[in-house]
Amino acid sequence: MLGWRRDTVKVMGWKLACRRMTSQWSIVRRAGSLAILLITPRKESMMSIALPLAALLSFSGYTVSVMLQAEQSLIDFGISLMSRPDTAQVVIDLYLLATLAGVWMVKDARSRGRSVWSVVPYLLLTTVFVSVGPLLYLVIRGIQERRKSAAAPSAQPHNFESS
Repeated sequence: MLGWRRDTVKVMGWKLACRRMTSQWSIVRRAGSLAILLITPRKESMMSIALPLAALLSFSGYTVSVMLQAEQSLIDFGISLMSRPDTAQVVIDLYLLATLAGVWMVKDARSRGRSVWSVVPYLLLTTVFVSVGPLLYLVIRGIQERRKSAAAPSAQPHNFESS
């Protein structure tokens, strides 16, 4: 069902009145955005987990559903993508980004005092399912940071009053 509704948009501090076209898709999109806002915690440590986790779960679910419906194997699909220059360019671009993400994961692990071997499972996932490896790395890193901050003693000053 299509319709028009009045709305106020705030742009750089100015309130602008406008009319927006509504449709079933925009209502579904708004409901999804609202659901994400409602379930997303406000703490920064939780945000470092929530966004990559939401992306990881939704993309992994979509990937599994596509792979279950696929008529060819993953290797055959990759070969067919590389057989045309236009799709090969997209694949090469993705793997360049995957390489950058892999380099970042290795450097991040080293800066956190972890060995390079701890990143190997994420790198292997990245070679097959490009974005799953870095997303999983971000989720696990966020969980580890959260546990570390929960285990750390409180840094609040003590209030000693003399009587």
